[in-house]
Amino acid sequence: MNRLLLLFLMFLVMPVNAQIRIVDGTDGCPVQAASVFVDGGKCVGVSGTDGTLPLPKGYKGTVTVQHINYTSHEFCTDTVSNNTVRLTPYTYAIPEVTAKYERPDYLVITAYERSYMITDSVPSSFSDAVFDYYIPLRHGRIRRKALSTRNLHKIRQKENGQSEYYTSPTMIKLKKRSLLDKFRDKGYLDDSIANGIMKRSRNGSIQAIKSDMVAKTLTVYTDSAFGGSEGKSYNFFGMKFHFYSYKKSETYDTRHGTPTLRNLVSMYEYLDMSLNLPGKKFKEVRGQTFEELYVTGIRHCTKKEMKAAMKAEAQLTVTIPQGIPPLSAPLAEAVSRMK
Repeated sequence: MNRLLLLFLMFLVMPVNAQIRIVDGTDGCPVQAASVFVDGGKCVGVSGTDGTLPLPKGYKGTVTVQHINYTSHEFCTDTVSNNTVRLTPYTYAIPEVTAKYERPDYLVITAYERSYMITDSVPSSFSDAVFDYYIPLRHGRIRRKALSTRNLHKIRQKENGQSEYYTSPTMIKLKKRSLLDKFRDKGYLDDSIANGIMKRSRNGSIQAIKSDMVAKTLTVYTDSAFGGSEGKSYNFFGMKFHFYSYKKSETYDTRHGTPTLRNLVSMYEYLDMSLNLPGKKFKEVRGQTFEELYVTGIRHCTKKEMKAAMKAEAQLTVTIPQGIPPLSAPLAEAVSRMK
């Protein structure tokens, strides 16, 4: 009788365990917020806080996952052992700060940024750029100067012969008060080896830390600020916005002790929402926006140098810096067809 009961319980838990999850190949921690592509180049969402993949029920085929801190990985669902896929951390190092002035006015962070939008599961637009951020070392606001920019769009021919362009995704921005600062104010970083979820709210949102003692990095992140699968809806002059999920992460270099903004390595933001416009001719559109930032250079400058740089014209062609993690194959293929 006990054996029959045990067998019955095993069948009950099998569907739960059948969910494929992705973890860090070094320490086995779940990898959250990785974009997930299936056959046909469709993006079905991002991995959850426990690393589970949002695959369609019963899906059997190729899966490609991409995350800002890991090498893009492609696998077949029928080859996964123990329903777990291990990702290889991507080693991305930032340069040292060059000391040129005794009393500089600004810390200058050069960053390569890219952003792409998924509309109804299909990549619809892609943007990338190189920016210089001028961060005042005393008082004042952060200034951003575009060195080069590029905007690509999927173009769809409508029945009337006109072309329909998809909107460009937004670009992430550095702020003087970072997510790291907010975590530090809450005391989450008082323990130098803090790891895991620091706070879990009733609506399902979390605030968490990942300390990598091998790579010497610290990642702070929030996940699912809108909480749950239902999300939240807002009406604005007849337009209905429905927010499903929002995620944000910052990774810092800890080789030189307590990290600050000058130790930033990379950051990302993810937003999943839908928009429903009034009128019968409009249909609800669901969009996911992925925004990534990679620090490629750090230096100091004077106020005079900053003002001169802000007046310079931006280049039209973006040159992707060396060492930037490549796009996953499905996304790269979709971007290659954009104009």
